[in-house]
Amino acid sequence: MSILSVRDLATHFHTRDGVTRAVDGVSFDLAAGETLGIVGESGCGKSVTALTIMRLIPPETARIARGSVEFEGRELTRLSEEQMREIRGKSISMIFQEPMTSLNPVLTVGTQIAENVWRHTGASKTQARDRAQEMLDLVGIADSRRRLDEYPHQLSGGMRQRVMIAIALSCDPRVLIADEPTTALDVTIQAQILDLMLELKEKLGTAIIMITHDLGVVAETTQRVVVMYAGRKVEEAPVEELFARPLHPYTHGLMRAIPRLDIDAETAGRRPRLKEIPGMVPRLDRPIQGCAFAPRCDFATDRCRVEAPPLEDHGKGHLAACWEVARVQAVAA
Repeated sequence: MSILSVRDLATHFHTRDGVTRAVDGVSFDLAAGETLGIVGESGCGKSVTALTIMRLIPPETARIARGSVEFEGRELTRLSEEQMREIRGKSISMIFQEPMTSLNPVLTVGTQIAENVWRHTGASKTQARDRAQEMLDLVGIADSRRRLDEYPHQLSGGMRQRVMIAIALSCDPRVLIADEPTTALDVTIQAQILDLMLELKEKLGTAIIMITHDLGVVAETTQRVVVMYAGRKVEEAPVEELFARPLHPYTHGLMRAIPRLDIDAETAGRRPRLKEIPGMVPRLDRPIQGCAFAPRCDFATDRCRVEAPPLEDHGKGHLAACWEVARVQAVAA
């Protein structure tokens, strides 16, 4: 059963150059206790999708053009800002990309964690501070009592990210949205943060939306994957199925760009050149005719350039929006 259901979601930004369709008809479901990956390169709409779910898009320039976001039977797009504040940080929490800019530099980390606790639970300041220390212990920060009174700039990047996770989990949310939670961290700290999130998921039963451009993170942490391109969902599948049988040329291109040790070994140490995807993501403030990926696609035909492919089910819960699925599958096999 879905705890969060997103249907035909579209978010538009109104700029001097016109309307930018940052998210253009995205749909997916998140089951209780599931980890769902949302992947794609920068500019494909991953973060805007998350911010729209949280109702954090700037109202001066952006609006939800259409669609539905239903959480535990409540339609979030129709709630008032006051009602959303009761959900945001309590039932649905988010870890933002860059902790140094997300944390308040003039407040101690203990104050920032405690603030979320007393606001949503009605706990006293003493109880909220105790909960803040408990959360720092939970996310593996040593000497938590002392760290409560330190400021973000006194912590390392990995510790700041752990504080962000502590804030997000302090009220035991049902859904956690992690927007590039390991960006700018070295690989050792990345592994620790991912292990921590999965451990806490098992402990608390929290459903996670993992937003990333790193397919290695997806393979390690998720059960199901949504691939986005130019504001649209182009493929969705269980993670094992996606890696074994990518059906969209964009997903196939992302897979070919991953360094592989087995290929290196087969070529007797001669490291082959990675296959990059040529071109750029199209501008989203202009109408896109046909398939948005067609200008960068090796499989594109005349039909692809004039007619947008529908999202079709190809079995085993594997959806793809491509006219040339058979050719892509033959090459990827």
